[in-house]
Amino acid sequence: MGRQKIMANETPLFNVKVILAGDGAVGKSSLLRRYIFHDFIEQHKMTIAMDSYSKVAKVPGLGPVKVHLWDLAGQPQWAAVREGFYLGAHAMALVFDVSRAETIKGLPNWILECRKKAPGIPVLVVANKIDLPPKVPLDKIAKWVKDNQYELVTTSPKTGFNIELMFEKLGIMGVNFVLKRR
Repeated sequence: MGRQKIMANETPLFNVKVILAGDGAVGKSSLLRRYIFHDFIEQHKMTIAMDSYSKVAKVPGLGPVKVHLWDLAGQPQWAAVREGFYLGAHAMALVFDVSRAETIKGLPNWILECRKKAPGIPVLVVANKIDLPPKVPLDKIAKWVKDNQYELVTTSPKTGFNIELMFEKLGIMGVNFVLKRR
């Protein structure tokens, strides 16, 4: 998914809504910026409530898929506002910062918050900022991910590492979720 050329006459076969959630300053907006605009800004401003983007991308084996990406503000003061944004979601990227160990503590709470409004959606856990020295035990995170039947990907918006892979996985997860509900 990503930079493959989409022909003007290709109609997306699916529309999927993907939520990016996690504590403030874990890099959700930077992941989106790298994916949508193919760039990186070192100093990013805090997201206020939510930002959204859409992109038509080719998902391997499926063809064109319109992915609606919702970047949710991670600060606690936005919790009441966030709840409505989960409605109709088909996949969730649960993002944490590998250089800030405190960002992994709330991961289960983010899933609970999301699944109140979007039950059963698939979760992709994103170990972000992998270009920085890690301060989290990635092996323990990988075990938690496996035990809970989520998926895991490591990313770096700064270098572009695994950005396309992350959004490809989310697109596939979203489409599969849509198909299961039909």
